[in-house]
This record gives sequence, C-alpha cells and structure tokens, in this order.
Amino acid sequence: QNSRNYLTLRSLLARIRPMRNRLRTMAILSDGVGSRGLRGGRLLACILRHSLDGNSQHSALVRSIGTDCAIPWYRLLFGWMTQGVLDDVHEEFFVTENEPTEKEERKLSGYFMWHKRYTLVEGQIPLCSSGGMMEIITADLARGVLLVGKGINFIRYCLLNKDWEVFENAPTEGGMVVDSKIGANGGYNLVTLMDVGGNDDNCQCLLTLHNAVAAASARIHNHILDSLNQQHHLICHLKALKNFLLLGQGDFVTSFVESLNKEFRGRTSTAGIYTHTLSGVLEMALRTTNARFLPQYVLRNLGVRLMIDHNDPDRYWMGPPPKKNDDDDNDIIPWDDDESSIKDPWDYVCLEYNIDSPLDAVVHNSAMETYHQMFLFLFRLKRIEWTMNNSWRQSTELNHAILIENKAGGIEAPNVRAAAEKSSFLLRRIATIRQTMLHFISNLQNYLMFEVLEGGWDTLIRSIEMSRSLDDVIYAHDTYLNEIVLKSLLSDTDEENEEETKSNTVEGQLLKILSIALKFGKFQDHIFTNSLRGLESAAKSRKAAQYRSEKGTWGRTTTDENEGKVFYYLADSNLFQYVDQTAKEFDKALSDLLKLLRKQVYDANHVVDEKEDGTTYVLKNNYDALGFLLFRLDFSGYYARQAKSGKKNK
Repeated sequence: QNSRNYLTLRSLLARIRPMRNRLRTMAILSDGVGSRGLRGGRLLACILRHSLDGNSQHSALVRSIGTDCAIPWYRLLFGWMTQGVLDDVHEEFFVTENEPTEKEERKLSGYFMWHKRYTLVEGQIPLCSSGGMMEIITADLARGVLLVGKGINFIRYCLLNKDWEVFENAPTEGGMVVDSKIGANGGYNLVTLMDVGGNDDNCQCLLTLHNAVAAASARIHNHILDSLNQQHHLICHLKALKNFLLLGQGDFVTSFVESLNKEFRGRTSTAGIYTHTLSGVLEMALRTTNARFLPQYVLRNLGVRLMIDHNDPDRYWMGPPPKKNDDDDNDIIPWDDDESSIKDPWDYVCLEYNIDSPLDAVVHNSAMETYHQMFLFLFRLKRIEWTMNNSWRQSTELNHAILIENKAGGIEAPNVRAAAEKSSFLLRRIATIRQTMLHFISNLQNYLMFEVLEGGWDTLIRSIEMSRSLDDVIYAHDTYLNEIVLKSLLSDTDEENEEETKSNTVEGQLLKILSIALKFGKFQDHIFTNSLRGLESAAKSRKAAQYRSEKGTWGRTTTDENEGKVFYYLADSNLFQYVDQTAKEFDKALSDLLKLLRKQVYDANHVVDEKEDGTTYVLKNNYDALGFLLFRLDFSGYYARQAKSGKKNK
C-alpha cells in the first residue's frame, strides 16, 4: 500500500508530458514569433498561423494565447470604430495618423481629413493567409474599418457635429453595444467580438465585425451626405462652378466679357490694372444679370484674379495705364503682325471660386485645377466669338461710313475710286473668312456647352443621387471632370513626348486654330478701329469744308489730306497678303483637325479619300456627339474634298 503512494519515474513522466508539450509550444512561439520583434497585427497574424496545426492541444493552446494577445488590439479597434480615437502609442494598429506638412493650409480641412490624415498600413492587418474560419479580418474589411473611423472624425471636425455618435446607444465600459440594426441577436461586444448569445464559433467573429462595419458605415455616410447636401449645399456649389468657371451662365459671361473689353481697350499689358478694378467689373456683371438672384453663400465665394508670374516685372499691377498722345488721334497705325503674338490682359484673367471645408473633400485641389484649365479654354473660345461678333458690328459701321465718304466725293475722288474698290473687296474677303471662323467657333461652342457640359452635368446629378458614401460622390465628381476634359479634346497629348507630338494631336490642332482665329480677330479690330478713326477725321474735314463754303470761301483745298486716306490704307497689298495667308493657314489647320477627328470617330480602315463617290464610315465608339460635331464642321464636304484633291496633287 505504501508503495502505491510513491512517485515513480513512470508516473512522473506521465505527469510531466502535458507540461512539456505546453512548454514546447511556448518555446516554438518564443523562437518563431518573439525573436522577430513583431507587434500588433503582424504578431496576431503569426500566432494565427501557428494555430493551424493538426495537434488539437497545440492549436488550442496557441489560440488561447492569441486570444489574450488580441485583447489590446481589439480595444484599439473598439475605440477607433466607436469614437474615432486612435490611441496607438506603439504603432500596433493597421491605421496610422499622418501629421500635416508645412504646405498644408489647415489640418482640419475636408481634403486633408478625408484623403491624407489617416491611411491604411497593409503590413499591420492581421491576415492569417489561410482564409475560412481562422480569419479575424480581411483586407476589404480593414478598408471598411478605416472609413468608419475616418468618417467619425470627418463628422466631428469638419461637419462640426461634436456630440454625434456612430451608434444610437453609447457603448458601456465593457465595450457592449446594443443596437437593433446591428447583429443577428441585437448586439455584440467589440472588445472580444463574441456574440451576445454566447456562440463562440470562429466564423462568428468575422461575421460580427462585418455587420458592425456595414451598419456603422451606412449610418456615417448617410449623415455625411445629408449634411453636405442640406447644410453645406453641395449641389448648389457644384452648379455654381459649372455656371461660372465652365461659363454656363450665359448672360453673366456676356456682361463680364463686355465689361472687360471696356476695361482692357487699348491695353497691351497689365500695367494700371488693379485687383479692385477687376472686382468691380465682376460685381457689375453680377448685379446686371440673373446671377444677382443667387444665394449669398454662392456669390461670396466668387472672385477674379490676374495670373501673373512671380518673375514678371508687372506682377504688382502698378503704374498708370498707357498714355495716349492726342496729336496722334488722327493717325492711321499700320498693322504689325508681331503685335498679335504679344500677350494682353485677357490672357491673365481667371475667375476663382473658393471652396471651404468640408466641401473641399469633394472639390479638391486637383479638381480646381481642372476647372481652371477648362475655364481658360472656354473663356478664350468665348473671347474669340465675342471678338468676331464685335468685328462684324465694326465692319457694318465701317461699310456705312465708307458709303457716305464715297458719296461725298471731293477733289481727290477720281483718284481714290480704284482704292475704294480694292477696300470693298478686302472687306468682303474679311467677312468671308470671319464667317468661316464663326461657323467653327459656334459649332464647337455648342458642342461643348450642350453635348459635353450639360450631358456630363445630368450624369453627375444622377450619380450623386445614387451615391451611398462620400467616396462615391468624390469618384462621381472626378469622373465628371475627366470626361469633360476628354470630350473637350484637351487630353490627347502624351506628356513624355508633348513637344514632339503636340502639333500632331487633336489638342494641338485645336489650339492652333484658336490661335489663328484670335490673331485674325485682333487684326480686324486694329484695321477697323483705325479706319473708323480715319473716316471720322475725314467727316470732320468735310464738315469744316462745308462750313467754309457756306461762309463764301473755298470749301476744299489741297491741304485736305484726310480725304481718301482710309481707302489707301485698306487697299494696301500687305493687308491682302495677310488675309490670304490667314485663310490658307486656317483651312490647313481645320483640315488637319478634321482628319484627326475622323480617326478618333470612325474605323481606321475607312479613310476620307478611299472612294470617289463618298465613303461609308463605321463608328469606332458609341459616343455619337463627336461624330455629329464632325458632320457639322464639314457639312458640305468642302474640307474632305480639299484633302482629297491635295493628296491627288501630291
């Protein structure tokens, strides 16, 4: 009997074996995990991988150790998902906070808060790499967790809802959250991720977290979208950007261009142009159009500036305007072709629309650069159209004044009759070229305004209405701008070979055509202004002669040099040469543009000069608006025939 109470070697070995197995498991963990200096999500991932063993005792022990090690990590997850707090001193969580740089204007701006402040650390996500029941989180679910905490901070610091809670009932100290909208049994514990009903299945852990993220994300994004649309007027500000920076408010744009023309008349530099002057022009355009009925939260964000380079000596916009010599009022200044290449104040004007937090999360800096790019393009197009229309008004006035002057006669009338005929031919030639350019400008402008901008706007509104998160709204807005740039023919140049290939792209040819048209508009304004000034001087001389004749003296003398001066000016062969050269350059550039457009719209196997009796084209894409633009630009087939005859001559 006493021998049975003694501890034998066999019984000692039997009792030590379970402890040896446990020590062996802990030694494996110590050597395989502890020696690598892992922490946070990487530590949990390694422990989970060690639990994938056929030995049930080894697996149970490792999972028990992993459960205890995961409690601090789950507490970080709990604080992040319920309060948006990231108390990660040792950098163990898979979300990290980035401090703003010196270039960041405001730390709590909507753009910084949503896009930059919090980022995902891929290496700290505790992925088991085996899938199935052993996963406690997935990569997609980790991104959802990031959006939950980021949304909470966005609501509190950008939307300024300090007391807003992600859950209807505040969490208790133990981490219990009870919400009728979350979980199969009405609640869960975020600290241990155990189901309230006591189900300790591993897959229930992942399902519980998934339900929590889905419910929290839905409530957060619903609150964000409702606040942006109702309190911060997102749609109103986007429409204001369309109306002002994309020139959708027609009456305002016309009034603004006319006011700028009065301010910039006769100026070739920005000297004498001040910020308050442009602000006054903008204010006048707003007060005299339907834009005055817009809300104040829209109008106060609108501004105008001059895009002056820091190295430009005129960047301070100081100095008086160019002085005008009264002795030269009656002089007719010859046209200098080099003057058209000099930048004028029109090239520096840019409308601005200030977007504050939290809307700058949607309309970020890159989006504003796209808006400014489109504004400069559309504003130049509008300026060319206005210049052409204004030159038509000037030419009508000039033709009427020439008719009166020709009927008035004078001592030199027989000598200037030939010059008058040449001047009439020049004006008709100018009118023909102007109408050709106006046809191109008006059709391009209608395509941009109706097919591109209005169609894109309708798509944007539908996308925003169907959005379920802030990222969906941002993506819809970015897509809206990208499609505008793409359909506006401005995204056709490869940045690496931009200088070499720009002339052979649609964008390069389009800018070349606009440059030729603007140059020709300046030419018309110059010669028409000088001709009207000369005819006005001639009219004064004629009235003076009539007054002298009524007094009984000689009415006309050989000293009346103003008679016929305008006719000689308009009959100059240099003007005819310039007009003909401009017409050839415009036709050549437009033919090249149409050729490039056909390659974009139609099948490359069908070229314009394949058949004598016309070519049947096959569309390359389903975007019909560009095909309709191509048809309107060459509705009579004139440029197609020109390209065909040009190839035959070669």
